[in-house]
Order: sequence, then C-alpha cells, then structure tokens
Amino acid sequence: MTLYHAFETLVVPLIVVACAIHVAARYMPRTRERVKARLAASLGGVSATGWRGWLAKRLAPQEAAGCATGCDTNSGCSTCGSNTSSPSAGGNDGPANEHIVRLVRKP
Repeated sequence: MTLYHAFETLVVPLIVVACAIHVAARYMPRTRERVKARLAASLGGVSATGWRGWLAKRLAPQEAAGCATGCDTNSGCSTCGSNTSSPSAGGNDGPANEHIVRLVRKP
C-alpha cells in the first residue's frame, strides 16, 4: 500500500462522514440541538473549566427570546432556513407562490 492509497483511505471516508453530518444537521435541527446539549452536559456543562468549558459553552443551545426551537413555527426567528418567509397578507398561499412545472416529451 502506497502513501497515496493510505491517505485516500483515510480522507475519503472523513469527507463522506462530514457531509453526512452536515446534511443531517441541516434537515434535523431539533436532533442536532439535542445532541449538542448532550455533548455539552457530558463535558461538564457551564461549570467546566479550560478547553472543556470553552467547548461546552460553544455547544450549549442558544436560547433566543420568543423563538421556538425547530421549524414548527413561522415566528421569524430564523431557526430553520426553509422557514424564513413572511406569511402572506391573506393568510393562504395562493397562486403567487405556485410554480407549475410541465414536462414535455421531445419528438
């Protein structure tokens, strides 16, 4: 086994795992926050000192005033990237938000 193959065997799985974690964190924000809170608590929470205290403070969930965690509300708190649109004036999503896609077979 050459050095290139050893390097490739280590780097490619790390990239795949990092991408999987990023996608999971993006689409499961509540689970991400629960995992971060659990990691912060296992490091000693707010009473930890040194690098463990710094990491626990970074991992601790950030509580925003009046904002819910996750994507279940449209309060404008930007807790979820897909839930940042403002509600329409009429209260319903009319044709202004629809995009009709027609698939046409080429001859």
